[in-house]
Amino acid sequence: MVTKRLIDISEKTVKTALKEGADQAQVASFLLDDTLTRFANSQIHQNIASKTGGIAIKVVMNKKIGTLRVNTLGEKQIEDAVKKVVKIAKVTPHNKDFRSLPEPQKWTPLKGAFDSETALCTPDYRAEKVKEIIETAHSKSSIVKAVAGSFSTGSVAFGISNSLGVSAWAQMSLASINTTVISEVEGSEGFGSAEQYSRFVEDIDHIQVASEAAEKSVKSVKPMKISPGDYEVILSPRAVAVLLSYLGYIGFSATMYQDGQSFVKYHLEKQVFDEKLSVKDDARDSLSLYAVPVDGEGVPKKAVQLIDKGIVSERSICYDSFTAGKEKNKKSTGHSIPPVVRFYPYPRPLPINVIASPGDASIDEMIADTKRGIFVTRFHYTNPLEPTKAILTGLTRDGTFLIENGEISKPVVNLRYTDSMLSALKDIPMIGEKLVQVDDTTAPAMKLKKLRFTGVTEY
Repeated sequence: MVTKRLIDISEKTVKTALKEGADQAQVASFLLDDTLTRFANSQIHQNIASKTGGIAIKVVMNKKIGTLRVNTLGEKQIEDAVKKVVKIAKVTPHNKDFRSLPEPQKWTPLKGAFDSETALCTPDYRAEKVKEIIETAHSKSSIVKAVAGSFSTGSVAFGISNSLGVSAWAQMSLASINTTVISEVEGSEGFGSAEQYSRFVEDIDHIQVASEAAEKSVKSVKPMKISPGDYEVILSPRAVAVLLSYLGYIGFSATMYQDGQSFVKYHLEKQVFDEKLSVKDDARDSLSLYAVPVDGEGVPKKAVQLIDKGIVSERSICYDSFTAGKEKNKKSTGHSIPPVVRFYPYPRPLPINVIASPGDASIDEMIADTKRGIFVTRFHYTNPLEPTKAILTGLTRDGTFLIENGEISKPVVNLRYTDSMLSALKDIPMIGEKLVQVDDTTAPAMKLKKLRFTGVTEY
């Protein structure tokens, strides 16, 4: 069993670090098994398969901390890595805020996190689905010019041990598909995209992905320009997921909170968002993609209510053992980033199992309820501008449409939004009834009373 092997490597490496003089040591051994089929110009052009093993080591010597990650599980290379990380610790300044690595806690594995069919998915299976994606997209209209995207499957596993007795592991499978469709009429191109994520490859509806992307692409040709300003907006789950993910990054991390950069710090026990908005972080909820029972330190993952009916509080903050040690009577909530998650290595705890509560509306009902507004399929190039005010900026992409008199009327040229989420999410007239997994966030569609657009692109 791969997890037993990883735990054995971690425990052995911890003992080696202690022999080299470490006061405390923590080791996370990991294995990433990734396979990918990529396509462009309506044909497959790349198949990739990689298996990466490695370890992430942390040693503590008189409050001097050394860390090192190496992509190897070879015994000799690991011994060399331990000696190197000990040298790093010796020349590192004392960290006055460090208290201790975490003590062991009782944890239980997650059922249903690993699916062998997904982990062992073949190139032939992915190729057949990609073929059907391409055919489906082209069948939607003669103006469909090209189909591109990728289909990935695989699995991840890690085992964590430390010198205080922590011994924990996790294993999960992952599948994802994304598709972009390009249409063209008289030199004007239209773009549409769609994506799906699951721990089970059989749950990926590739025909739906292709159909959604193609329909938006065909409808997006010959977009018109509209003036920047404040608009009612309907956001697809993909667009909502981006906003909530960035709120997690800038607002609910203990590092940002303790540094005074989190907007939460200045709005404790206040209803800063619409009372219909409730968001939690819960790795044990089946709606979460990254179903890991423990975090990157082997601490059991705890559910955290990030937003409770629009209210944020001290209970909204996600901690690892280091940030918890900086505050009196605080404990880790299990939010140290695991070594197999895309954010790793990251010097702060983060919510990566964000789930918003659903509402009772459909997207069609949201559109019908809108006299003049904008439908946004997704955002990209999103970045935080002022974390204390939760100001984000980014661009719309792959399906941006004008809504007039309760109907989608015309495609529009992509827009830049720049707004405080404290304002944008303050008034949410409608929330979608369906939740969709979008990487680290599971979200519904939403209608916002106002989002500020500050610029217009050339495409």
